[in-house]
Amino acid sequence: MQEKINRIWDYSLYLQLLASFSNELDFDEFNSFSQEFYTFIKNSSNNEIEKKLVIYTEKLEQYSSKIKNKYPLKKDFTIIAKEWNDLFKKNKEVLSNGIEIGWLEQFFDLKHFYKYDYYPYHFKIGLVTHKNKGEIEERFLLEDSFKSLYKAEKYFNLLNNYAQKQKAIHKKQGMIKFDNETLSDLNIIKFEISFYSRLTIISFYSFLECFVNSIGFDIFYRRKDILTEDEKNILKGSKKGRFLNLKFKIEAYQKIIRSDKTAKIVLSDDYQISEPFKTIFNVYEDLRNSSVHYSPEKTKIWIKPDDWFLKAQEFSKLTVEASMLIWNICHETKKGPDYLGRFNYKKLYESASQNIERIDEIKKNWL
Repeated sequence: MQEKINRIWDYSLYLQLLASFSNELDFDEFNSFSQEFYTFIKNSSNNEIEKKLVIYTEKLEQYSSKIKNKYPLKKDFTIIAKEWNDLFKKNKEVLSNGIEIGWLEQFFDLKHFYKYDYYPYHFKIGLVTHKNKGEIEERFLLEDSFKSLYKAEKYFNLLNNYAQKQKAIHKKQGMIKFDNETLSDLNIIKFEISFYSRLTIISFYSFLECFVNSIGFDIFYRRKDILTEDEKNILKGSKKGRFLNLKFKIEAYQKIIRSDKTAKIVLSDDYQISEPFKTIFNVYEDLRNSSVHYSPEKTKIWIKPDDWFLKAQEFSKLTVEASMLIWNICHETKKGPDYLGRFNYKKLYESASQNIERIDEIKKNWL
C-alpha cells in the first residue's frame, strides 16, 4: 500500500511541475487538488485510503490526459518528481523565481513549448502567475543599454531645440549673449547628455561581457559530459586559476564550441584584428574603463556632450554588430538569437523608446 501511495504521490508531483509552466493545466486548481490529496493521505487509515485511492488516481489521469502527449517524457515520472521536489529543498522561491529551461529539457520534449528557436541552458522560464514569460540577464542589459541611448538622444535633441528657441528670444530682445539663467539651463542639459552617453557605453560594454559569458556557460552546461577540464574552466571564465579577459574568451570560446575548432574572430594578433572589434578594444574599452574607474592617466571623460553622444551612438552599433558576429560564428548560423530580437538594431531601439515613453505617460498620471 505504501509503495502504491508513494507512486501516486510522485505522479501528482510530476503533474504539479507540468501545471506550473504549461497553459493546459490551471496551477491553482491542480495545487488545491494536490493539497487535498496530501491531507487525505496524511490523516486517513489504510482502509480509508484503499477505498478512495482509485478516485484520486482517476482524477490524476484526467489531468494527465490533457497534457501528457504534448510534453513527452524523457525520464520516468518518479525521477522527475524527485528532482522537482529537490528544487524546493534548495530554493523555496522556485515558483517565484522560475526555473532554467535547460533543467526542464532533461525531463520533457519541449518542442511544443518553445517560443524561440534557441534558448541558452540558463534561460529562466516563468512559473504559475509568470507563465508564458521568460528572462535572461543579457536581454535586460541590452534593453538597459538602448534605454540609455534613447535618453541621451532625447536630451541631445532637447539641447538643440532649447538653444535655438532661446537664441530667437534673445535676438528679439536685442541680446547678443545668453543670460546666466539660460546658460545654467544649457549646462544642466549638457550634463544629462554626457551622463546618459557615458552610461550607454558602460551598459553596452556590460551587455557584451554578459553575452559572451552566457554563450560560454550555455555550452558548459550542455556539453560538460564531453568537455575536458581545461575547456570547462575556460567556458566558465578562468584558466589556471586566473580570470580571463573578454578578448581571450571571445577567441577561445570559438575553438571549443565550433565544429572545426577554429577561431574565425582573431583578437590576440594586432595585425589580424578586424572591425568592429578593432575599434571596440582599441578605443572604447579604454573609454569604458575610464568611465568606470577614472584616473588622470586614463582616457579623458571630460569631453563635449556632442562628442559623448556621437561616441554612444557609434559604440551601440559596434556592440550589436560584434555580438551578431560572435553568435553567428560560435553557433555556425546566419540568424541572430531571437531571444535577443535577432539583434535588429532598429527594432531594439524602438522597443526601448516605447517603454520609456510609456513610463513617462504613467508618471504624468501618478506622480
